Amino acid sequence: MALDFVRRQRIDGENDVDRFGAYSIEVDGEVIVGATGEIADVNNDGFLDLIVGAGFAENGEDTGKVYIFFGDGTGRFDGSPILSAANADIIIEGLNPGDFFGAAVVLTDINGDGRPDLVIGAPGTDFAGTNAGSVYVFLNQGGPNYFPTSAGGANRRIDGNQAFSEFGSYVATADLNGDGRPDLAVGAPLFDVGPTPDAGAIFTFFNLGAPNFFVNSAASANQTISGAVTDEGFGVNILPVDINNDGFVDLVVGSPLHSPSLALLSAGAVYVFLNNGSGGFPTSITTASQTILGSQTGMQFGACIDVADLGGDGDLDLIAGAPTFNPNGAPNQGALFIFFNSGSASPPFFGASSDLADWRIDGENPDDFFGQSCHIADIDQTNGPDILVGATRFDIGASENVGAVYLFLNGGGGIFPSNAANASLRLIGEEAGDRFGSGIKTGDLTNDGTQDLVIGARLANFGGEDSGSIYVFIQQVQPPLRRRPPRCEKVKVDRVICDEIFYVEDDEFDIPIGEIRVPTGSTIDGIVTVTVLECDPRVDFEINRLFADIVFMVQKELVITTPDQTLIPLEFGFRLERTLEFRKCFPLDLEAIDPDLLVNLECQIIRIAGTDNVTLNPSTVDPETGEFLKNATFDEELTILIKIKLVQERQLILQACSPRHQVDIEVASVNNVVGSPSKS
Repeated sequence: MALDFVRRQRIDGENDVDRFGAYSIEVDGEVIVGATGEIADVNNDGFLDLIVGAGFAENGEDTGKVYIFFGDGTGRFDGSPILSAANADIIIEGLNPGDFFGAAVVLTDINGDGRPDLVIGAPGTDFAGTNAGSVYVFLNQGGPNYFPTSAGGANRRIDGNQAFSEFGSYVATADLNGDGRPDLAVGAPLFDVGPTPDAGAIFTFFNLGAPNFFVNSAASANQTISGAVTDEGFGVNILPVDINNDGFVDLVVGSPLHSPSLALLSAGAVYVFLNNGSGGFPTSITTASQTILGSQTGMQFGACIDVADLGGDGDLDLIAGAPTFNPNGAPNQGALFIFFNSGSASPPFFGASSDLADWRIDGENPDDFFGQSCHIADIDQTNGPDILVGATRFDIGASENVGAVYLFLNGGGGIFPSNAANASLRLIGEEAGDRFGSGIKTGDLTNDGTQDLVIGARLANFGGEDSGSIYVFIQQVQPPLRRRPPRCEKVKVDRVICDEIFYVEDDEFDIPIGEIRVPTGSTIDGIVTVTVLECDPRVDFEINRLFADIVFMVQKELVITTPDQTLIPLEFGFRLERTLEFRKCFPLDLEAIDPDLLVNLECQIIRIAGTDNVTLNPSTVDPETGEFLKNATFDEELTILIKIKLVQERQLILQACSPRHQVDIEVASVNNVVGSPSKS
């Protein structure tokens, strides 16, 4: 399917510094940017609507507003190509200057009446202390007004419990305790944890039902998950999702300002907090179910996160952006890291650091900030979910920080290019300083079965300096050429039997180097090349399991460097044989396949990668005589990642004939009254 996106509408913020559609949090001079907007059918008319928060609205007073634009299925929200936010169908205003009402916006059916309700964060309110923050809950009253026009008309308000903690900077909803009602997870990124300033926290609130639905203070939250590192700002990028397929909603949290050590300030982290089955989670980042750390200082790993089954194996995979990552020394070029879920019921599900990601997509140019935003959606409806990534400081010639959004189509099995320059599509902003790509959302705005794009440009100037804008792009599908249907014919097609990632380990110790004398202080490095020589699938019907007998050729080209810079080359080569069991193909799946038909299986190697840790053991010397007592050796811990797809080539009759337009339907007998045959 050919892809073509056409700009359908631009919606501009009302005033200077509104930053329409985005909110930023400053933690000790570092800024975390988050998009505020949702796409949902607010008025239940069958068309998706647009809900946008502007926490900085009101011409620099930061009172904040939330705008609702009703859709009509055309991809525009009032018929004109350019629209001012002032003309929104509904505008809900904050109460006081500095409230930042609209910093977070999320929709969910709080009271179970079938209408989406609004939950809005206002991290600057002072009800429980200066900038303690609040979260407002608005129940959808139906037409014609749907919601009140002021925060004062909210059905419930939950206040933070610590001054300057900015409770309400981020809000997520999901049924955390399994009672069928949506609960809340609210971030307070400037919350002080004991003596640790701005460590941040996440508060969870169970939905209690009518009439109040939630408690009114963070002090009465069902649970607090605490940060533990100074100036981390933990409590943004909260993603509720069942990461281990146990039926309970877990929390995946991106924390781009986490500092694993003094040498890795703001390297960032992504945490997984597993649900205990009743809505309880580990209570601190120090006890998180899994932590994935950024591996480069200042890279801000976790600035954006999203999950989906990219590999098509039934497990949820993870993407995480690092907009200030420096690939090959290119400053702030940015990258997106892709982690494939191991499929385990218990952690670890992903590699422990950004260095151990299964794949990485690098930005196109230095200072692009590629990975500031990211989103997963099935754009082309082929090969599974695709990836969209924002590079908010992409330049066009002399125009700086225009911004861009890249689309990467899934090549099948989670295969993507390794550089943004090879993206399937790139959309760019209009003017310098726009920061186009600040936020990315998708939805079928035209009800044609395809995903359209809504992209934020938080510092665009069309409604005033830094007023911000949101762009709507409609996907236009290029129809295939219509030809006369051919006759039925036999074709060969592949059926996927199983698809899985394996980790093959080969650890060896005291590998002899020979008679070479290697002094203390020498180092060893080099390249290990792993080639797949054979991959033979095998079925064991007695235990209903699939296997692959695989042979690798491992070639090592190592170099020892002595303290006086003498180079000692080493070369090794050997075959490595392993039998790999496909554990994700369950017995019931195999029992449904006739053994006589399960023939002609083939291996398809989708991806191969790995790590190799080599430790040098220098020669042992007699301290008195200087005589060498023991030759040098080295230890090696080799891990090979290999993704294998088992397919079966079948010869089928392709039903490409002209369809019949008439069918005979026999009328069934009911209550002993027999009808006569009819024709349609």
